[in-house]
Amino acid sequence: MLMRVLCCLLVSFLSFASAPALAEEALSFDADPRLEKKKDKKTEEEKSEEEKKVEAEEERKRRELVARVIVLKWRGKDTDYADETLRRNVRSRIARPEAWFFPEVDLYQNGRKVPDRTVIPANQPAIVPDSSVPAIDQRSVEVLSLPWNAYANADWYRVADSLRLLSSGLWFIDRVELRRPLFMLYAAIGYASANADNGGPPFFEVIGGQTVNYYYYMAALLAYQEPGLTGNLAPFPEAKNPIEYIRSQLEQGAFPSLKLDFEQENAYDAETFNNEYEVLINGLPISLDANARSDIFLGRTDVYLKRKDTGHGLSERIEVTKLEDKAYFVRDVARKRMGIEFIDQLFLNPNACLPEVDGDILNFLAIYQKLHDKADVYIAVPYKGNPNKVWIWQYDRRRAQLKYVGGGADGFPVRFAFLFSTGILYNGASPAIDADLSDEDSLAPDDVANSNRFSVDKEPATIPFDFELRLHYNRLMVNFGAEFGYNAGKNAKWQEYYQTPGKQKEEDIHTARLSDCQQNDDGSFTCADIADVFNRRQFNRHLYLGAGIVLGRDAGIGFGPRFAFQWGWLNIPHAFQPTLHFGWAIQPPIGNFGGRFRPMIDLDLRGGVAIARQRSLQYDLVEATKNNSEKEERLVEEVLGANLGVGFTF
Repeated sequence: MLMRVLCCLLVSFLSFASAPALAEEALSFDADPRLEKKKDKKTEEEKSEEEKKVEAEEERKRRELVARVIVLKWRGKDTDYADETLRRNVRSRIARPEAWFFPEVDLYQNGRKVPDRTVIPANQPAIVPDSSVPAIDQRSVEVLSLPWNAYANADWYRVADSLRLLSSGLWFIDRVELRRPLFMLYAAIGYASANADNGGPPFFEVIGGQTVNYYYYMAALLAYQEPGLTGNLAPFPEAKNPIEYIRSQLEQGAFPSLKLDFEQENAYDAETFNNEYEVLINGLPISLDANARSDIFLGRTDVYLKRKDTGHGLSERIEVTKLEDKAYFVRDVARKRMGIEFIDQLFLNPNACLPEVDGDILNFLAIYQKLHDKADVYIAVPYKGNPNKVWIWQYDRRRAQLKYVGGGADGFPVRFAFLFSTGILYNGASPAIDADLSDEDSLAPDDVANSNRFSVDKEPATIPFDFELRLHYNRLMVNFGAEFGYNAGKNAKWQEYYQTPGKQKEEDIHTARLSDCQQNDDGSFTCADIADVFNRRQFNRHLYLGAGIVLGRDAGIGFGPRFAFQWGWLNIPHAFQPTLHFGWAIQPPIGNFGGRFRPMIDLDLRGGVAIARQRSLQYDLVEATKNNSEKEERLVEEVLGANLGVGFTF
């Protein structure tokens, strides 16, 4: 039974040790056997697809909880979010061994920021809610249903202006479901402004030398991408016809276009980019050409980089009516604002607890946090490109501010924990012995090491007092310490041979107490009382060194479940002691501790063996009983124990 438990612990330890800090595989899903009877309703292929969907959903939910670190690349340096040294250091520093890393451009959320400048960062909604669509739809249809002579010109202007203000409710189009409501709203604004008979801005603009109804034009832009949208205007030909006309002009190239360029710092790796992002223009996915470019027309364009792995990338809202530049460099604009300028602001006072940054950057941070509501968001800056000198801030969603976490000059990535623990230990390698040799015929080692002098009824009960130091780096844990075991058996003391370093294998080594001795003529001695001298102590000493892995979100600072292996050296009994450990450390809910110093409560369960070494009572007991099938002893004996301890991290 014991060996089965030890094998299970060993397999568990090796399995976890061989896994990466952040597992990429989704959770496995096994079909319920009770559903086998329904095979006639679903094919095996359909079941497989369903299982994949379940796995993908489970993985998506897991990823939502993972800490997200935005790395701001230092100007002119190569260290970025993909640098492994930086990742290891930051994960250890923030105690998030599973943290994921992303480029600074993902933080740029100019498109999702609401147009109303009075909205504070904490109130930024981040995503257009589905609940705003029905009211906009209803109002659009109401206006389109009115005859042209329902109002006077001035009243039509007020209707158009009220609809224009209503369009702020659809401030960013990041999904296809918002395209039809926006199209209908543009058509309604265009219809109202056409009936107002006012040929000036904001309802009429000059695009490519032509004066056009601007909202009919923007509706035509949506229909250019998705021609089926005009079918929604079948009951309203007064709006449909001019929109279709403008769309036909767009198709003929009558209006100028602009290049959207997704290069960054004059570089573009198509494979990496396409593995990370999907480009959406006004809610529809597009493909970039070999030069990382795509054509758009003047007017409003919503750009969204949707991450394929998890979460959201940058958002941008581009609205131009005049062709001033031939291209708009989307990622370079984002990099300049959220990389270069953001770093400059942070390092005006790098050690400030609450650094002051521009309002739009706080807006972007608040939006990014709401997009990833279940994750903690961190900002990391490798100072002058040094991955071992990283300043780190965390976004405080409650205060809608950045707060300094640490790093930089004091960013030593290794965390320590010191513990004192006690409990109960069973060690089967602790035999008792008859120390009186006066009744022996011979004092030769082979003669005194006989089964009659050893007690097979061992005294294994131990109360350990353990002093341990642990080092934590991400999920890796290295520990060493000293454990002193109080002998709780009826003999109340440990006993073992005295050790003779350097001569452990010498067969003529023997320690004994001689009394009433007389010297013979030949120089030898005859003693009336001869007894073995043993090392008898109340406490034994166990020195050990170990390594393991810690699981959970706080693994980097030592909290959470763990699996470990230890190798120990016992003085009494003289033995090696390899053990497997399962433990769990928690931070008790006392005080307001943070940073490196935190209290700790720890539980440790161990199972292993004690391997008797030469010049030990157990070793001699094995030798003395190896030919006795009834009393045969083993060099390897089981060890089981449990400790409960307290300590602190630092």
